[in-house]
Amino acid sequence: MAQTSPKATSPKALSFTRRDALRAAAAAAVLASCKAAAGPAVAEAASVAAVPNPTLRDACRAAGILHGAARDHLIEPEDPMLDTLMARECDVVTPENGGKWAVFQPQEGNFDWGRFDAGVELARRIGAKPNWHCALWQHMGMPDYMTLPASRQRALGIAESAYFSADGTLSEDNYWPRFTAMVAAVKQRYGDNFYRIDVMNEAFFWETERSHPQEQDRYGFRKGMWWVVAGGAKGPEWLDPFFHHIRKEFPSSKLVINEFGIEIDEGWQQRKRAYFQTWLTDAVKRGVPIDGVGLQSHLMAGKPYDREGMKGFLRAMDRLGLPIHVTEFDVNEKHLPRSWSRAEKDRAMAFLAGQYLGDIAGNARLAELCWWHLRSDLNYISRELPELKPHPSPYDAASRPLPLYEASVQALRGRNRSG
Repeated sequence: MAQTSPKATSPKALSFTRRDALRAAAAAAVLASCKAAAGPAVAEAASVAAVPNPTLRDACRAAGILHGAARDHLIEPEDPMLDTLMARECDVVTPENGGKWAVFQPQEGNFDWGRFDAGVELARRIGAKPNWHCALWQHMGMPDYMTLPASRQRALGIAESAYFSADGTLSEDNYWPRFTAMVAAVKQRYGDNFYRIDVMNEAFFWETERSHPQEQDRYGFRKGMWWVVAGGAKGPEWLDPFFHHIRKEFPSSKLVINEFGIEIDEGWQQRKRAYFQTWLTDAVKRGVPIDGVGLQSHLMAGKPYDREGMKGFLRAMDRLGLPIHVTEFDVNEKHLPRSWSRAEKDRAMAFLAGQYLGDIAGNARLAELCWWHLRSDLNYISRELPELKPHPSPYDAASRPLPLYEASVQALRGRNRSG
C-alpha cells in the first residue's frame, strides 16, 4: 500500500464537459437498473443484494484480464459476506499484509504464517490464484532486524529514519543470505503457486524540493535500506539480482516491480514516471526477468490526472512487451470538495476510474485488475478518513455495487489489447 503523498502546491480544480456528465449519468442509470438490497441490516442486504450482470469478473474475463482483490484476515478475520463476494468476483487474491516480511517473520528465525496462510487458503477455496505482496519493500514493511543500524544514519547522510532502527542489523554482509533464506521459506511453504510476485515495492522516491538529491539517487531510487546494502550507489543494476533469484525459485510466477504515484499531472509524479520508465527500459535490455509492471493505482479524485503522460508511458511499456498489473486499485476522495453530495463524489470517482482503466486497456496489455479490497468499508482509506464515509472500492459495506463498479465494467468492454 502506498504511503500518503506530500501536499500538492496548487491542485487544479476537477471539471467535467457536458459529454462527460452525460456519460457518467448513463453509467449511473445502468447501475441503478440492478436491484439493490431492500433492508438496512448488512446481513439482510447480503442475502438479497442483486448480482451485477455482468459481474466485473465477467467483464475482465471477456477481455483476458484476471480480476481480484486484497484480503487481510487480521483486519477482518471472519467475514462470510466478504468471502462470498470474493468467490463471485476474484480470479486472484492478494493476502494484503500477510505476505510482508515484517508480518510472517517478525524476528529472525521466528515465523508466523497465519495471515499469509489465510489469504492463500481463501484463494484455493474459491478457485483463485494467490499473489505475493511483497518480497521486498524499500521503504517500510520490514521487521526491525531487517533495517539498518541507527548508528549508521549520520555517516550515510540519509535523513529518512524509517530505514534505521536501534535493533537494526541489516548489512552488506548479511542481506543476501537473509533474503535467500526468506525466499526459500516461502517457497517451501507455498510452492511455485503464486500468480504474481511483487519482487520490489516502492523502490522509487516521491520528489520534493528538499528530497533531491539527499533522499534519492540520480536514477530516482529511494536511498533506502535495500539500496544501501545492495550497492545502489554503484548504479541502477542493484535490483537485478533479486529478480534473477526469485525467477529461479518461482519460475511460474509473474514477476513485477510495484510502484505508486505516477498518474497525476504534477512535476514530481511526472519525473518519477520518467525515472521508472528509464529503469524498466534498461532492465529489459539487460535481460532482467521482469514479466510486467505493477501499478498500485491509488487514484486521487480532484487531482489533475495526467492522461496524455500516462498514455505515453503505457505505450512505452507495450513496446517493451511488459503487461500492466493494476495491483492495489482504489480511488481517494479526500481532495474533492467537502460540500459535494455523496452522489456527486461517486460520479467524479467513477469517471476518473473509467478514464484510467480505459487508457490502460487501450494503450497497453492489461493483465490483471486487483482492488485494494472489494468493499469500501474495509479499504484503508475508510479507516483513515471515517468522517467522509468514503467509497474508494467498487462495493459498499452491504456488498452492493457502486458507480465505480459500473464505470469499470464499461471501461473494459472490448478495449483490452490482445497478445
